[in-house]
Amino acid sequence: MRRRRRRGIWVLFLAGMLLALLAWQFIGYRAGLKVLPAGMTVAGLEVGGMTPDQVVAALEAAFAQPVSLTYQDQALALTPESVAFQFDPEGTRAAIEEAVAWRSSPDGFLAYLLRRPSEPVDLPPVATFSPDRLEGFLNRVSQQYDRPPQPPVPLPEALTFRAGRPGHELDHEVSRERLTAALLSAVDRQAELVVRVEEAPPLQMAQLEEMLNALLADFDGIPSLFIKDLQTGAELEINPDVAYAGMSVVKIAVMVESYRALDQPPNVEETKLLTETMTLSGNFTANLLLRDIIGNGDGYQGVENLTASMHYLGLINTFMATPYDEEVVPPTIVTPANSRSDLYTQPDPYMQTTARDMGLLLEMIYQCGEGGGALMVAYPGAFTPEECRQMLEMMRQNRIDSLIEVGLPPGTPVAHKHGWIGDTHADASIVFSPGGDFVLVVFLYHPEWLEWEISNPLISDIATATYNFFNPTQ
Repeated sequence: MRRRRRRGIWVLFLAGMLLALLAWQFIGYRAGLKVLPAGMTVAGLEVGGMTPDQVVAALEAAFAQPVSLTYQDQALALTPESVAFQFDPEGTRAAIEEAVAWRSSPDGFLAYLLRRPSEPVDLPPVATFSPDRLEGFLNRVSQQYDRPPQPPVPLPEALTFRAGRPGHELDHEVSRERLTAALLSAVDRQAELVVRVEEAPPLQMAQLEEMLNALLADFDGIPSLFIKDLQTGAELEINPDVAYAGMSVVKIAVMVESYRALDQPPNVEETKLLTETMTLSGNFTANLLLRDIIGNGDGYQGVENLTASMHYLGLINTFMATPYDEEVVPPTIVTPANSRSDLYTQPDPYMQTTARDMGLLLEMIYQCGEGGGALMVAYPGAFTPEECRQMLEMMRQNRIDSLIEVGLPPGTPVAHKHGWIGDTHADASIVFSPGGDFVLVVFLYHPEWLEWEISNPLISDIATATYNFFNPTQ
């Protein structure tokens, strides 16, 4: 009996101790309900251990601060008032209390007893702002700081081009998301606006044309230019179809026709005639080619054959009415170029051409040297790539230390044929440059007389500018 009594006392004691422990735990549990659990954030702010009132007060202080922004390196600020930002403290408090209401349940007390950590809770604030005002702010930033890409700029005094400059443009969609997140954050009130960079525009023929027009602005005669990128086929033309005296430039056609008329590669004597015609600009040797090779013993038949061939190739403004140095009255040959009434150079009735015709003929020789092009299509079997490369080499040996040559860096390979008379100076070339091979043909006419001191530096400057276009240094 005494043992049972002792056992009962111990049971009562232990039960009392357990109840006391539970009561003590419950008191701690109830006290803990007054503050928010660890791991809880509101608007990014760690609020564990804080009361809802303290949280609301902290949020109100944070949301009163402006948002710091950067547009590239430019620092900006957005005040909450400017976008009608309104923080709702009561709504936020209600959201907090709802998120932790489970803690007041038996499950919450059990979790407290078992020291089970609370699941992390991240609450957004209850707040509003004006999307229209936010978009208006972004629009103002764009207007002030966006910059379109800048195209390259010709620098006529230096005969070079300033490289194009990249542009930048605000990405409204992504920047809006970042700015909204910063507005609704109590701890990270800064945002880097997203700016799209647009590549600088490449150098275009339009900039070269602007440069050349500036160079020609003070020339009071009639200029004609034809430029062709032999890699891309892009062309630049200034008065390309004006009729000019053919002069020695037409000897390019004499050379081409000589090769076409030959059934086999030129022998030593024929090569000598061709070389002297293209390098020494010999009229006598050109006439021998017209008579003995192109005309089968008749120089007039030679010029007729040459003219017919040029027209067959589509070069309809190029002709020879007589061989060189003839004084007989030539037959009248009408072309679209010499029928114009707007631009007239009093072209030589004995032989004529245009900048475009000579440029296209040079392109045909170049393409033939590469194994294709119009010469091979128009006259199958008449030309080989090796023969066309021989033509280019003959023109590369033409050295006059003036006109296009002196406008190029020393040592630049150039295959060209020049020509000049009192009122007309010209040079037709293929330039072989690191940045790409190109055709450059320039004709200049001035009524009565064209001063060499005007034409030579002008053609040289045109060559320099064109070379710098194909070989930019910036």
